[in-house]
Amino acid sequence: LPDLQLASYSKKLITCSTRTTIQKAAEIMTKKQIGSILVVSKELPVGIITDKDFRNKVITGKQPITASVKTIMASPVITYPKNLTITQAQMAMMKSNISHLVITEDGTPNTPALGILSKHDVMVSLGDNPAVLVKAIKRTTRIKKIKQLRKSIMVLLTGYLEQNIPLGLIAKIISELNDTCIKQVVEISIAKMDTPSPTNFAWLALGSQGRSEQLLHTDQDNALVFEDVPEEDLPKTTTYFLELAKHITKGLNTIGYEYCPADMMASNPKWCLSLQEWKNKLSYWISNPGPNEVLMSSIFFDYSLAYGERSLLDNMSEHIFRTVEKYPIFLVHLANGALQSPSPTGFFRQFLVEQDGQHKDFFDLKSRALRPLIDAARVLILSHSVKAISNTWERYEKLAELEPNNQELYLACSYATKALLKFRTRQGLLHHDSGRFIELEQLTKQEKMKLKRTFKAIKEIQELITLRFKVTNILG
Repeated sequence: LPDLQLASYSKKLITCSTRTTIQKAAEIMTKKQIGSILVVSKELPVGIITDKDFRNKVITGKQPITASVKTIMASPVITYPKNLTITQAQMAMMKSNISHLVITEDGTPNTPALGILSKHDVMVSLGDNPAVLVKAIKRTTRIKKIKQLRKSIMVLLTGYLEQNIPLGLIAKIISELNDTCIKQVVEISIAKMDTPSPTNFAWLALGSQGRSEQLLHTDQDNALVFEDVPEEDLPKTTTYFLELAKHITKGLNTIGYEYCPADMMASNPKWCLSLQEWKNKLSYWISNPGPNEVLMSSIFFDYSLAYGERSLLDNMSEHIFRTVEKYPIFLVHLANGALQSPSPTGFFRQFLVEQDGQHKDFFDLKSRALRPLIDAARVLILSHSVKAISNTWERYEKLAELEPNNQELYLACSYATKALLKFRTRQGLLHHDSGRFIELEQLTKQEKMKLKRTFKAIKEIQELITLRFKVTNILG
């Protein structure tokens, strides 16, 4: 387990003195094929230089290569004793936002260095291996422990992005790990109940998590459905599942999923229902599509099974498609909802930023770029009655198969969704937030170009929806 496993650090220490020139240090690193060099004075570690320092401080022209390493080294060094566990090393690196730790005899900078531990070493000792993490999560009986393991998931995510692994693959692995965390929270919560579950149930992940697009920590959106029981047993069965749901949502909150501000969670009696009650609610949403019902269904229709009985889920999907066929006008309302997202660019192809509030002058990547793509995929896939695909880019890939004449646009939308999500995830990791609001000044010209390239697909998919569902005529 990463908590107990000691981190193995590289003991081949390559050092230079504070008087060494930058050029000489670079030569040593190239010759020895290493990514960092320790700067020592009187045998004690005083600084460290990594490839990043050359990039940021030398190539940019801030320092000449003839200057001494002292001008670019990171100092003081962060030191630790040699019996450091992998988890402690991860935490230390995340806390100080550094990629190398120096191991010294007593763990302070006042004794000679024994070796260096890099972020790469940590990844390797985790086996860079999701399977190791899955096992560790499944073995734990304490929710707090899952919280620590989720930190390892974030380290893995950062590593994957740095290695430029395709986003589809990253999302699959991270979603699998997140799902395992949720399953374990449910298992632990069931064990806390006084009696076993009175009937079969399913715990549903909704929204971005239901679409397997949640890479960073965001709010929880979930629901619970349980098998129909005789009328007289309904109140006590509902009470049981509400209590279970409260344990689960509390557990999810402990491991890092914030409570949903709109209370779209199974611990809310409105989102913890029997199969028949859910069917009645879905029928109501679909046959009376006001703005609120459309919003509810758009969150709800991206569901996936997080735990429990799959047949309950299939039963609900069947019901949705049958009802939508009866009330095709619902799709028009859903399409209209999909066109409500504010446009990403204005008349002069400039980015449109928020005008006021706490995010004034920031670009809202979620509602101006990602949401229109997500919403369009949902209404299109529903109109084809395709069930069990909730992921946006997979929906577009399926649509490309179903409508060969629009294949090019759908594949462009699939690509754009992945590019935007990757960009959002990178920004979120960089700024320790959800990556939703982007400060345009901080972006390179190339990043801005990349973003703008995705906007063409957004504009075209919105045009396709407007035409196909003849939105304006009916709702005009």
